[in-house]
Amino acid sequence: MDLSAIQRLMMNAKMTCREGDSLYKAGKYSEARQSYWESAVKVVGPKYRIPGVPGVGAGGVRSELYTSMDPYDRANLMGCCTGLARCLVKEGDTESALAWLDEVAVLYKNTYFTTEKPLYDWIDLGLDLPELTYRRTAGLATSSEVFFSLDNTGAAAHRRWVANTSTVNMPPHHKTPRTMAEANQERVLELTQLRHPDPSFTAKLELKNPELQVRGSWSKLAIKSRARMLARFSFASFIWNSHLYVAGGRKDSAGPFYRDFWYLDLEKCDAWKPLPDYPVPVPSSGAFLNWDMLVYKDKALLFTGRRQMDYFDLKAEKWGTITTTYTPTRADEQAGIASGWPWPGQRLADSAQQIVGDKLFVFGGTHRNTNIGCNLFMELDLKTNVWRRLTGYVMPPPNNDYFCPGPRKTPGSWVSKDKNRFYLLFGQCDRDGAALRGEPHGASSSYPFEDMWSWDIKKEEWRRERLAGNPPCPRTEMGCTYNEKLDKVIVFGGYNPCLPAFFISNRQRFNYSYFADTFIYSPPDPASPPSGKPLSGPAVVDSAAQPKWKQVLTRGFPTYRCQAHLLSDPVTGKTYLFGGFTNRDFVPSRADYITRSFGDVWQLMIDEPGGYFAGVNLEEEARTAKAGPWQRCFNCGDTGPWKKCGGTCNGRAFFCNTDCQKDGWKEHKKMHKCGKKT
Repeated sequence: MDLSAIQRLMMNAKMTCREGDSLYKAGKYSEARQSYWESAVKVVGPKYRIPGVPGVGAGGVRSELYTSMDPYDRANLMGCCTGLARCLVKEGDTESALAWLDEVAVLYKNTYFTTEKPLYDWIDLGLDLPELTYRRTAGLATSSEVFFSLDNTGAAAHRRWVANTSTVNMPPHHKTPRTMAEANQERVLELTQLRHPDPSFTAKLELKNPELQVRGSWSKLAIKSRARMLARFSFASFIWNSHLYVAGGRKDSAGPFYRDFWYLDLEKCDAWKPLPDYPVPVPSSGAFLNWDMLVYKDKALLFTGRRQMDYFDLKAEKWGTITTTYTPTRADEQAGIASGWPWPGQRLADSAQQIVGDKLFVFGGTHRNTNIGCNLFMELDLKTNVWRRLTGYVMPPPNNDYFCPGPRKTPGSWVSKDKNRFYLLFGQCDRDGAALRGEPHGASSSYPFEDMWSWDIKKEEWRRERLAGNPPCPRTEMGCTYNEKLDKVIVFGGYNPCLPAFFISNRQRFNYSYFADTFIYSPPDPASPPSGKPLSGPAVVDSAAQPKWKQVLTRGFPTYRCQAHLLSDPVTGKTYLFGGFTNRDFVPSRADYITRSFGDVWQLMIDEPGGYFAGVNLEEEARTAKAGPWQRCFNCGDTGPWKKCGGTCNGRAFFCNTDCQKDGWKEHKKMHKCGKKT
């Protein structure tokens, strides 16, 4: 008997999930669910908790059981998890279904941990086991449809896109009819024609599942003075004493580049007021792009990769500088640190930075020697001004390190309420930027990470976290903030450099997608963690205790954009959004621009305790949306209850405010032959 025949016999003997498949096809969902469960328990044993609980134990995504499991057991367990999810969908338990589908993703990820050389996330492992390919594809396809039922169109499109594209380079014997039926290329085309969220859905949005969705409302702030700060992206921002501060950035990809500094009183919203410009000359610091400013003891710290860390004294309203020091260890030198300083050229941008107590944490970003991004993780003691390397490398090494996040730029980050964990979400490995400079790991397109990590500040170790609930799809350059009053993480917008957007009406395809969707994450409660005990059956998820994501359903929203900043006011608990940019297709009237930057300020209200939602009339929003004036602003593309143009065009364009009407009037007049009524 040849090896392939032996392998088929082994696979057939272990694929006990097929009994459940037969029962499911016969419409016997309760019996199928029990069959899947019993098969799953035979694989993992009666003491193993499945599906896994986010935030429990030291393992996170990584599981010793899953890593040591043979491929046939893994494929069988993936089939059981997907089957259980499909049964639970039929029975109306969407949250539990998503937990089982997340287990499929975790099982597949654990196959990476079996390789001799650690692989980077952007390398598709592609084990030559057709059954595993089918079970992974089925899990992705099922999760796509579950997310679509929840109006999470971004996650729906992404899961279906991965299900389809992951089969492209597989050998022909993997592309069986049942696998290709799950991949479903026609469904991919349908989903990638949608925007995220799609304006055609906004008037119909309903709160279908309170455990996975929450109601919200975006409102654009009206600033009394007509003298406005210029629109921008790649800027730095923060909130202090209920004032929004914005510094640097640029108007467009080609400039102009700013080094100015402004603030806005968020309670009065009277006018943007100037502060002293950033005084360090460009030859010393580089352009003021994609830096962070963090408040520490009434000073806004600005670390740009230089030994000299600048700060702005918020009380004296003056710039100052402190000098930091660093002494590399032998391990640091092996991580690529040369010349006694971690960041080549004393340059750093696109990093994740957070302050915890008297420590500044800095992760990843780009520097003089890399466009791709790095995973260097550093800590600065703000009392002694001395740096210390924690983990990671100056340049991405040939092989991945499974025990820390991969190299990246522009991730989201926050710190837990108990100040014991530094969290990292998504970001991208700029592989096309690396290819332009001949760097290792370069490719024709960037890679958006699909992961979330946390760093235990006391134990000094990373844990790859599960993305439970109804999460955003992978993205980078999104707005991300932790609102301590709500104890929620909020994410808005961003873009995915690999998820395509199709525009059938004008026969266009873009190899990326911009987002305008909003999500919140409820972190685990350190005082009351969810139980890690084994389940006694295919039970529902312990929803109240589980850390998870929810999508915020809003009728109107700021237009699709990346590099917008989300900020939470630590005094009032209010959440604001400022700036960002999008490509011209997402603001169709601005066809003469490659990119379109924004200078608007929005406030987000969420129907959660402390979410400042009482003033929102949801019934009126729904009525207005269905009546018709819930439209896209002709100038900026924002969606909301905007007013029709009162000119001779007879209302062919809508504007969100007088400033947008003024900015867009010239193009509107030309496009729609509009003039003022006499």
